[in-house]
Amino acid sequence: MDKRWVFHPPNKSLQAEIANKLKISHLLAQVLINRGITDILTARNFLQPQISSLGDPSLLPGIEKASVRINDAIRKKEKIVIYGDYDVDGLSATALMYRCLRLLGAHVDYYIPERLEEGYGLNSDAIKKLKEGGADVILTVDCGINACREAHIARECDIDLIITDHHQPGCEIPDAFAIVNPKLSSSQYIFSGLSGVGIAFKLAWAIGQQSSPQKKVSSEFKDFLLNAVGLVALGTIADVVPLLSENRILTKYGLSALQHSEIPGIRALLDVAGLSNTTLETFHVGYRLGPRINAPGRVSNAKIVVEMLTTTCRERALEIAGFLEQENKRRQDIQMEIMESAMGKIEKEVNMNETHSIVLADKKWHPGVIGIIASKIVEEFNHPTVMIAIADDLGHGSARSIPAFHILDVLECCKEKLLSVGGHAQAAGLKILPENINEFRDMFNSATSQKLNRTDLLPVLNIDAEVTLSMLSKALVSELARLSPYGEGNPVPLFAATNLRVVGQPRRIGSTGKHLSFYVKQGDTALRTVAFGMGDLIDKLKQNGNMCSIAFTLKINNWMDSENLELEVKDIKFNNKH
Repeated sequence: MDKRWVFHPPNKSLQAEIANKLKISHLLAQVLINRGITDILTARNFLQPQISSLGDPSLLPGIEKASVRINDAIRKKEKIVIYGDYDVDGLSATALMYRCLRLLGAHVDYYIPERLEEGYGLNSDAIKKLKEGGADVILTVDCGINACREAHIARECDIDLIITDHHQPGCEIPDAFAIVNPKLSSSQYIFSGLSGVGIAFKLAWAIGQQSSPQKKVSSEFKDFLLNAVGLVALGTIADVVPLLSENRILTKYGLSALQHSEIPGIRALLDVAGLSNTTLETFHVGYRLGPRINAPGRVSNAKIVVEMLTTTCRERALEIAGFLEQENKRRQDIQMEIMESAMGKIEKEVNMNETHSIVLADKKWHPGVIGIIASKIVEEFNHPTVMIAIADDLGHGSARSIPAFHILDVLECCKEKLLSVGGHAQAAGLKILPENINEFRDMFNSATSQKLNRTDLLPVLNIDAEVTLSMLSKALVSELARLSPYGEGNPVPLFAATNLRVVGQPRRIGSTGKHLSFYVKQGDTALRTVAFGMGDLIDKLKQNGNMCSIAFTLKINNWMDSENLELEVKDIKFNNKH
């Protein structure tokens, strides 16, 4: 699929100012500017994140009331139940709070709803069940901000409900005992982009402060917090929140804490993922650890993940980690089957030249996996996509979008055909009666065609800067590494070089020949490039005297005890067309 290259406009005067003050290259300075970092102090803090720069938790709305109540419950031996969510963010937040409260001697338990039976967030039946089990306080993590009816039921059950959440509040705020959420309209907190586990970390910190007469946590509790940032990194990376401001600090220190963690469950998870001796990066969490943690919540019950992350028994942790490995393989098999089915449906049922969106439904699909498939279809076709799994006369839908399109707003416009809908700009969930699917598809397609044009459906590559090959070096790669950890809001720097001559013999690489290796030359500089998934372009590259432009990231290839600069190609344009 053709890609649209969008170049960040160079700001040469600001480049020079930042580069001179911080003694960095103009190229690194421009990348910082592209990330919205336009003053010296912010740039310095970005390149040298310090854990001491984290905001005082007491600045979060509702946190003092919440921490005082929890400490009171600990002293009175009242039962506290942590109510989490079945994704990585919710599970890591549940584990963090459970470990925190156990350390302080609390009478504490946790509850994770079942994805297919209960769905996301607080539900009335669970609250009543927890009351029967003796709950005095329910503490939500990563959910609850729109649970108005459930908050009322908690009051009727004489339960103090404390909500900690990072999702956007609706028009009505639940009547809970306390709400901790930086997105509340009353909030003046320094950063609103924390993950669910990030907010849980802040509450744990506040609880530790409240339990100490000097408002300073004990040395034992400080050690707990420094180790807990590993759990924060897990949920923060997996939930794809912006890795800026506090999230950047928590992720940078959290990756190190994960790597050196003494939590048996973390060690076991690293073992099964083959990462025990690896320097962890965001990629490893997003694509190796995250899917294993998510797997039980998709195809069975996620509660076992919290047990793995909280047990002190190494053998039990290894046993659960092995189970997660099996569940992840089962999830992969289910996913592959559904993906083949979905691609077949697209070929038969969807005219990609006419439609602006994709809506697919099937009775054979597993509701726990369709969100992943929707994301992959968006990656493949760059169309907003809704996948619907039909089971027991009910359609469970997962919607995913492209950057230019707020999918939840459009789904809200189709509400008359839906039983329920909720989510974000880029991802949403819905329930629908099967007999309404065709009308919903027409309504959704009509709405997307009004809001999107064909250009919007071209994937966009945001180019940080156009460079010449002579500007590139191993030293530059090392300097750019100061921008990591990479993730949402801080992608790996992407560059473009134009008027390149393909030299030598391009060749297919990889076991199936899907990838390409070739050299490009500009002036006196020639560099090797690798283009994953672009094997079919080999004939074009082989044409004599062919000129091209490439969009690429920089990397160092370590091979046979030698380090060589290499370009990882993200797109190729021939005849110098941008």
